[in-house]
Amino acid sequence: MEKWIAVFGRLHPLAVHLPIGLLIALLALEAAAFARRSPLPRAAVSVLVFLAAAAAVLSAVTGYALSREEEFGTAAVALHLRLGLAVAACSLVLALLHTRTREGMRGSALVAYRTLLVLSVVLLVPTGHLGASIAHGEDYLTEPLHEGAQVEGKTDGAISFARDIAPIFAARCSACHGETKRKGGLSLKDSKSVLAGGRDGLVIVPGKPKESEMLRRLRLPPEEEDHMPPATRTQPTAEEIARIEAWIAAGAPVDGEAVIAQGGAASPGGAPTIGEGSRTLGIAPADGAAVEALRDKLVHVEVVAKGSNLLIVDFAAAAPEMGDAEVAALLEPVLEQVADLSLARSRITDEALKLVVRMPNLSRLDVRETAVTDAGVAVLAGHKHLAELVLARTHLTDAAVENLLALPALKRAFLWRSGLSEDAIARLRRERPDLVVDAGDAPDAKPLEAEKEVVLTKATPAAGAPANPAAPLVPINTVCPVTGKALDPAYQIVFRGKVIGFCCPNCPGQFWADPAKYESKLP
Repeated sequence: MEKWIAVFGRLHPLAVHLPIGLLIALLALEAAAFARRSPLPRAAVSVLVFLAAAAAVLSAVTGYALSREEEFGTAAVALHLRLGLAVAACSLVLALLHTRTREGMRGSALVAYRTLLVLSVVLLVPTGHLGASIAHGEDYLTEPLHEGAQVEGKTDGAISFARDIAPIFAARCSACHGETKRKGGLSLKDSKSVLAGGRDGLVIVPGKPKESEMLRRLRLPPEEEDHMPPATRTQPTAEEIARIEAWIAAGAPVDGEAVIAQGGAASPGGAPTIGEGSRTLGIAPADGAAVEALRDKLVHVEVVAKGSNLLIVDFAAAAPEMGDAEVAALLEPVLEQVADLSLARSRITDEALKLVVRMPNLSRLDVRETAVTDAGVAVLAGHKHLAELVLARTHLTDAAVENLLALPALKRAFLWRSGLSEDAIARLRRERPDLVVDAGDAPDAKPLEAEKEVVLTKATPAAGAPANPAAPLVPINTVCPVTGKALDPAYQIVFRGKVIGFCCPNCPGQFWADPAKYESKLP
């Protein structure tokens, strides 16, 4: 029943507009009648009056049902509900006054009716304003005037919740998670509410930005269902998201200020700091137009993980049409976001790697079956984060080893048919024992596990029979242990070193299913 009440309550946004239109229409008709000093057609007015009363009551009842949900349990909702009930009460009294006489209202009754109608419409103004604020946020009406404006604050030096973080929540999140509405049971109206989280748990983990649900949702692509705020709302800027991240990394202090160390690490008196390897901090989302331009050219683009702005970019489908110029034009706007790039089988040359080396967060590069040579590998030398490099079927010489050794983060290299000699591969493995080199050769294989040696044994011969390896196996029993029938020599098994005979092909299976059941029947 509770679920059906919730469904009924959610009809409120539909029902609420009916009494508004009907009451305003009635007021307009009465104003026209007063100006002309002529009565209105009673039948038409009766329809409007009773429809307005019914709609107002429906709106109030559905509003009450909706207010029972956790996210609407605020003082603003309570006031909105009381005003809505007042409008419904006025509408019912209007209907009663209208039925007072069959000929139509006259004198004091007409004055009371019109006064109450004006009061009903006046009550609609604060009721509607509160309803809009609850549904869309207090700044819904003026929000377009602030479109694109950035909330002032700091991401370095010293960071304060009141000065640098609270204004972001007020500007970007209060429509759904503020004073008047707590969607998902979450309010961001003050520091206590932020730290308390919502119905599904905490939204920030002090000192741990990567484990904070708020940051994950902020950095999802806008088209993702879990992205916050909704795509229809004004989005926080990259700087504002970075500021929230720095505050969380500082331990999410709510009193005073926390020091933000150079490079983005925050340390409020020993609180956790952003790790050295956290390369995703402060990375802005990729430009939407640039991503669409890549996809228009059939280039696959996706984020490396939920909550990250780093991208996987794969030119596989478009590779035959892609040369240095085409690749440069498409990738230039997203250099900071690319973490995994595949240009395999494309028409690029060493020139394209001059663009690639400018990707500060690149960790994997695949340029197999391209015209890349030693000169291209030399361009990459020294890249701080390149961990996996695929150079299979390229045009290298042994001179490329020096530049491969100059890649400090390299963990895996695919070099089969790349032009490197066996000596060069051996040197690479010798000088970088931590580097996994796949060169298409067959290194000595070490078995993970081996079966024990199989030892063949002979069945024990029947009592008194001579030991003859060529002699047939003789069962220890004379009747089938399952059925008690005579044995058929064709159906025998060895159980615990002894031969057991059976009468038919079905009995061995039954015996194996539960040997203990039949062992007592064996000699």
